[in-house]
Amino acid sequence: MNKSPPLKAIQYFSTTARHLSFSKAAQELCVTQSAVSHQVKLLEEFFNKKLLIRQGKRISLTQEGDDLNSVVRDSLQRIETVSNHILKEPETHLKIIAQTSIATEWLAPRIALFKQSYPDVSCYLTMESMAASFDAQEFDIVIGTWPTPDNFVSKKLRDEYWFPVCAPSLSAKINANQSASILTLPLYSSENGEDWQLWMQRQQLRRPAITKVEHFGLALLATKAALSGEGVALSNQFLAEDLIKQGKLVSFPQWRYQLPWGQYHVHYRQGSHYSNAIQYFVEWLQLQISSDRRAQC
Repeated sequence: MNKSPPLKAIQYFSTTARHLSFSKAAQELCVTQSAVSHQVKLLEEFFNKKLLIRQGKRISLTQEGDDLNSVVRDSLQRIETVSNHILKEPETHLKIIAQTSIATEWLAPRIALFKQSYPDVSCYLTMESMAASFDAQEFDIVIGTWPTPDNFVSKKLRDEYWFPVCAPSLSAKINANQSASILTLPLYSSENGEDWQLWMQRQQLRRPAITKVEHFGLALLATKAALSGEGVALSNQFLAEDLIKQGKLVSFPQWRYQLPWGQYHVHYRQGSHYSNAIQYFVEWLQLQISSDRRAQC
């Protein structure tokens, strides 16, 4: 019948072999030197082999002691590795889907900042243009102008305003004191013209008999098209902020207005086992938006 060596004796032997000293082993183990010597002797009796050579205060390993020590050392290292793995807090993975506009132009360039603040939370970010194109229940966080999904809580990110933007070369044709001057230029619409119709109503303007309107499927595409210098788009800070800062677009915030469907919200799952991480992300998101707002002032 196979017998296993006493584990306590193995521990004392391994510590002694590492230090090649009974006294240092005793200090590490917080026991007396005689207790260490006694345990090593028990192990030698178990194997009926000498494991250590004692020469006064000097200690060396026998061949058998060296063989045993190498196996014990390897085993302890493997135990430490698996222990660290078991004890380590599992990394939290948040699944986030954002509307194409805010995902590409605003959130994606900033997502690494969240990781710097919360290294134990990883984010999987994807995007969609239409709420009907995905199942919100597959995600922890949904960001966009979409309605609140079932079993989600919503927070408005900020009051979002839309305003005309165009390339610097085209801005010279716009009278900054007369909003009607924009209507002499091609207009880029992402809402089948309804966005510009609402804008004209807010500006108390009548649509000219001849107005050239180019249509795009997304506000992001209309904003990007304005870079060509051929037309004017209605955009917002999430979409156009960086392009305005870079001088690639000129904005006319004095003629801003709010689209009924153009308010961005963060929707997050209720009762999730990732509730802490979700709250971290929502608070970080709001902080980033507040920082951007202060920078604009």
